[in-house]
Amino acid sequence: MSSKETQTDPKRSKKIAEEEPKSTKNVTTQTTLEVKPKPAQPAAQLIQKILDCQFEIFGIVQGVSFRMYTMRRAEKLGVRGWCMNTPRNTFTGQIQGYEPAFEAMRLWLEHTGSPTSRIDKCIFGTTNILQEFTFDSFTIRNE
Repeated sequence: MSSKETQTDPKRSKKIAEEEPKSTKNVTTQTTLEVKPKPAQPAAQLIQKILDCQFEIFGIVQGVSFRMYTMRRAEKLGVRGWCMNTPRNTFTGQIQGYEPAFEAMRLWLEHTGSPTSRIDKCIFGTTNILQEFTFDSFTIRNE
């Protein structure tokens, strides 16, 4: 055997290393990636208030599709509760919703209503904070 044959050829060693199976090479060179969670937000920011109140509206609010428009607006906003016409020719009900939707519904009841209605006065009862909804949806009740 010549001295040339016993010496390791650097080019041959490099070629052998490249021919190693990929799976063996990957196992020996794995890198662990540590993912840090985002800091937790305060619980107050995650929990929205559920607000509830009763209302009565005076003016031209019967015979002008006020109930139907109210139900559509409530469903669009995600507000729950009920509404109905009264024998005194007023319109009454109860609304429940997360604060932004609840406030939008109050403004709509007080200032907008159905297209052909006329709102002279709107009285809202005490606004209560609920732990959970007491209605599953918004409904129209019969007188």
